[in-house]
Amino acid sequence: MSRKSVFYLSAIAVLMVPVLAATAQMHQRWGGSPTQGNAFCPNLDPANKVSLDGIVESVNMERGQGAPSFALVQSNGKKVTIIAGPYWALVNANYKIAQGDRMSVLAYPSVQYENIYVAAELRNQTNGMVLTLRDENGTAAGGRGGMCGACPMGRPGGF
Repeated sequence: MSRKSVFYLSAIAVLMVPVLAATAQMHQRWGGSPTQGNAFCPNLDPANKVSLDGIVESVNMERGQGAPSFALVQSNGKKVTIIAGPYWALVNANYKIAQGDRMSVLAYPSVQYENIYVAAELRNQTNGMVLTLRDENGTAAGGRGGMCGACPMGRPGGF
């Protein structure tokens, strides 16, 4: 092997280290377990499930608008944000939440953000719909890579 070949192979190896590190980091961020936290699961605490009741003040559940969520105003006036995903589970169940609906939510509090909760079960008392989104460990229903039957081309669902 010539010196030139050794030089080029060494240069390629040195350049590949940051690329592989970034790939591993991205995999952890998007594919890590929910209890480790990621963009849609802000460090939930599976040992601390709480019950929240109130009236829906606003809803953010359109495709392409980030993690599906809604603002819930409790009877004591405290406003909390409920992350209500994975998105594909809402779509597959044709689950509806509207402003003014009365909701009961079992949720895991975020250990990173105040007044943010990740829904485990949604009970819409206005329309009677019930949907389980996460198991007792905080893992999304259907596990990683669930499919959205109503999403374009059946792409794997995240949130």
